[in-house]
Amino acid sequence: MRFRAPRSLSPPSPQRKHRHSSTFGLNSSSESDDESDADSDSGDSVPESDSDSDSFCYASETIPSNPKQPSSRPSHVEDTIAAIRLRTRHHDPYEEWEREMKKESLRAARKNYSDAQANFHRYQSQRQLEESRRLAAAFKQDETQILKALDGWRLDQQAHENHLREMLNERNERLWGRIEASIKLEQDKVQARLDEERRIKEETERKRREQEERKRQEEERKREEEQRRKWEEDEAKRKQEEEQRKLREEKEAAAREAKERDEKLKSEAENRKAAGMTTSEDDWEEARKNLHITKTQGTRFVKANPSFKRIWNEGRRSITAKIGQLTNDDTDYQPSVSILLPQTGAVPPPIYTALLSTLAKALVLQAETEITAEKRSAIPLAQTTFNCLEQLEGFSEVLFAKMNQRIGPWVIPCPIPEKDFDGRAWKDDTEARKMQGYRLGEDGAVVETQNEYTDRVKGVMRLYFSVLKIVPRKAPLKKMFQLPRYWTWMARMLGSRTLLATPVGAEILFIALEVLGADALQIWGYQFVKMLHLIYDGATDGLGDGKLLGGSSPDGIAARARVKLEVESIMSGVR
Repeated sequence: MRFRAPRSLSPPSPQRKHRHSSTFGLNSSSESDDESDADSDSGDSVPESDSDSDSFCYASETIPSNPKQPSSRPSHVEDTIAAIRLRTRHHDPYEEWEREMKKESLRAARKNYSDAQANFHRYQSQRQLEESRRLAAAFKQDETQILKALDGWRLDQQAHENHLREMLNERNERLWGRIEASIKLEQDKVQARLDEERRIKEETERKRREQEERKRQEEERKREEEQRRKWEEDEAKRKQEEEQRKLREEKEAAAREAKERDEKLKSEAENRKAAGMTTSEDDWEEARKNLHITKTQGTRFVKANPSFKRIWNEGRRSITAKIGQLTNDDTDYQPSVSILLPQTGAVPPPIYTALLSTLAKALVLQAETEITAEKRSAIPLAQTTFNCLEQLEGFSEVLFAKMNQRIGPWVIPCPIPEKDFDGRAWKDDTEARKMQGYRLGEDGAVVETQNEYTDRVKGVMRLYFSVLKIVPRKAPLKKMFQLPRYWTWMARMLGSRTLLATPVGAEILFIALEVLGADALQIWGYQFVKMLHLIYDGATDGLGDGKLLGGSSPDGIAARARVKLEVESIMSGVR
């Protein structure tokens, strides 16, 4: 510890001047010696700056020199120095404790400071780590957003580039289109000129070739006409010879069959007359005679009389309309007869006969068209026909004659005789074919095909067999529409190989078996079985003399197969 003497107050001065040392009225040399001794004893040192800083004086102040100061120091100074020396050498425990406490406090403070600094550094490191993570996450998010923005900008840029590229391509296409159109226009002009030149050249060449071709064709045509004329003459001659041969063979076969039949009929004439049976020729002549009477005393007579013709036309229109309205309901049949035709005596006999002919023709025409298209339509038509036969007087003869007129003698059946019922021979083959039921034109030629003719015959014959199948509710019908007529028809058909050898004959035989075959088996039993056996043998092995059932045509072969199947079906009982 350093003690200093108090400084004397100096008067105020605007300027202050430092002094290098303060002696408090002592010599600097003696003071320095004493202080040096004290410092050496106590071990303390005082920096020079302390004495220098406390020593100052004013510039106006002058330190007076004391010439009278003795060379030896005064006693109070010595005491002071001695006290100072004593003080410096004194050992104070409190001060020692205070110094130790300061050291401990400083050491504790330093330790606390170092711990606080370590905690601070750890906290700062943690905060820096968290901040770095937050900054990294924010940077990552910003980076993602930036990448998204860049991707969006890139897509927009690509779309813009694509749009510009498409516009450029469209522009190029339009440009090249105009260029190509211009080129094509020029090419078309050149091509048109070349085509025109080529066309003119080809036209000239074509005319030359056509002229040569016409000349060649004319020569070829003349040569072909000459060859065709010769071939037609030869073919016509051959056909005529073939037809004459066939006609001669048919006539010879028919003559042989007629001779055999006549001989057989002569031998059976008495028995047939006793039984009241007729031959096929008798039935055909009777049908032709009834048809002639119906025309002369009915239709032709009515047409010649205007008053009768008016009544007949009204009835004819009514009959045509009613026949076309038939159904499968049995209740419609009975009242239809009363409105189809008036009873006998209600109109004059010629009109009644003409109306019977009209009704018969309407029924036959309906059979030719409707039954040909759908065979089930034969049921209502057959019932209506049966009712008319049962209730209308004279209708049986007229209907049978009309059937014989429309389809030929198949309803009897028999070959066409050489003469009419009155003994008149046929004018030519055209009239004979008309008697067979073929439709002829004004020039006498057949106006329908063989299939059309066969279909018409099949429709009418299905109607005929369907009428035979119906059981009478009152009195029996005329003999040509009774059920035993079926046996007669089958016997006559099987007895004529000429009819069986035609496709039409085989088709009609199949219809007869289909409609009434099963019923005939129940009625005639074993006798009909023998007839079926005969039919099956004819369909399988032939009719003899090289003839086949139905002939050798495709239609005949198909009809023969159907006949065989129908016979097998009847014998097996499976329908």
